[in-house]
Amino acid sequence: LEARQKENPLVIVNNILIDGTTCEGDVVIPDRVTSIGDNAFEDCSNLESITIPDSVTSIGDCAFDGCSGLTSITIPDGVTSIGLRVFEGCSSLESITIPDSVTNIGIYAFIGCEILATITILNPDCEIYDYSSTISNGYDSENQKHYFNGTIYGYENSTAQAYAEKYGYNFETIGEIENPETLLGDANCDGEISVADATLVLQYCGNKDKYKLSKQGLINADVDGTAGISAVDALRIQQYDAGIIDKF
Repeated sequence: LEARQKENPLVIVNNILIDGTTCEGDVVIPDRVTSIGDNAFEDCSNLESITIPDSVTSIGDCAFDGCSGLTSITIPDGVTSIGLRVFEGCSSLESITIPDSVTNIGIYAFIGCEILATITILNPDCEIYDYSSTISNGYDSENQKHYFNGTIYGYENSTAQAYAEKYGYNFETIGEIENPETLLGDANCDGEISVADATLVLQYCGNKDKYKLSKQGLINADVDGTAGISAVDALRIQQYDAGIIDKF
């Protein structure tokens, strides 16, 4: 690992970014990366901002844990989950937007984000781990509980609103949930049909608990005319994206 770090602080193996702990300042991850591994940037206090390409679909547990200097990060639409302790201790992060492709936010994902003032959750069905410290920027030692005194933004009647109301956190609506028309093949509900949708379907087939589809995503992903989501659906979506077929 040390030898690879000397060549490039971003150590990438088989399109997985496995280590970036020696990075400094502003970092741009190359387009070929499909996954950021567990603990990839853990305790990288010199990391200030990071640009993640659309090719990334997975961010591993504790990926940015302890990145105390991180002030800016944009999560691309292809990412489907925010895992365990991903942004724990990111004490310089003030604001973050979670795209509508993300179907779940894991426990302690934003614990210890001391100056986090706003978090916007665009997926109205995003599963947020049911614990007060999943999103928190402080700790009440007298009552021994974590709290969040910033603002959570999301759609009206969304899971973000339900989470905020349960724990007494500030919530601001960004509008009512729209009922989109079904777009067959658009598994991640981003309004387009691409290889990212096929990838998400395959991930879902492999691990439904980790790679979840929204309610509309489940409808969109079932393209082969048979009940249930399978690898055949992923294949059909790939064929459509490649122009081999022109309809489902």
